[in-house]
Amino acid sequence: METYTIEILEPKAKKLLDDLANLNLIKFQKAESPQRKERQFGSMKGLVTNIAEDFDAPLEDFKDYM
Repeated sequence: METYTIEILEPKAKKLLDDLANLNLIKFQKAESPQRKERQFGSMKGLVTNIAEDFDAPLEDFKDYM
């Protein structure tokens, strides 16, 4: 069976496909959404390689609040 995806149809094309479906020449099905893989803990390990030395240092903008 061949599968085609049709996003937007003109009224004449939609009527033609509906007529073919009524004659059992074609069959409409809802498209299945792809399965998402389950995320694994630690899969991003080693991706960030360059962090500034003062990453955790307080910011100048917040000195008034500390």
